[in-house]
Amino acid sequence: MKTKNYFGLTTKLICALFAITLIFSACKKDWNDDPIEAAGIGFVHASPGTGPLDFILDNQKIGSFTYTNDRGYYAAYPGTRLVGVSKKDSLKYLTNGTANLKGGGFYSVFVVDTLKSTKLLLIEDDLKAPETDKAKIRFINLSPGSSPLDLAVEGNATALFTAKAFKEYTPFTAINPSDSYTFQVKQGETVKATLPAIKIEKGKIYTIWAKGLSSATDSTKFALAVMTNK
Repeated sequence: MKTKNYFGLTTKLICALFAITLIFSACKKDWNDDPIEAAGIGFVHASPGTGPLDFILDNQKIGSFTYTNDRGYYAAYPGTRLVGVSKKDSLKYLTNGTANLKGGGFYSVFVVDTLKSTKLLLIEDDLKAPETDKAKIRFINLSPGSSPLDLAVEGNATALFTAKAFKEYTPFTAINPSDSYTFQVKQGETVKATLPAIKIEKGKIYTIWAKGLSSATDSTKFALAVMTNK
């Protein structure tokens, strides 16, 4: 939902991020002495063919990022917040919308689709610790125009996740750690892309996502990417 067309260039962050729990002990809203439990919000540039972007929270520019760039989590006050992106150093939104943030919650905002139809995909991230001696992963299909995709591990007969259409995603799911996984994205039995030699560490949480365009041969070509959520 579009809400505003322009924003200010203020770059002051609301409050500093304090460890992964995101508990504000010093920052106070409206001079209230009670500590505020912040939300964590991260932005990921997943729009192939779109140049560098600025990301905005409540009409304030927070930072810039390029294609496939993940800037980690930022601290934000809970409540209904305006989020959006613009072309780098522009004052006009490419797209924006609202996000309802819960104190203590974590959220990822993916900038998706191509430049002419840029959208935001907001996902709440469940960062509860994996089971003992496990890691967790999820899969998101962020390849515009793609058919439903499966994510598999090379050498395993059964896919980890199946039939995810564009902008569909899985919950975080337990996986055994390994020093060298080769992940495959498939359409049926056909391997469309691989992500080799990926280390999955015990206790960590990851997102693997399909990116790019099947028709491209440059840096925006169809492929897999991985990021560490925690």
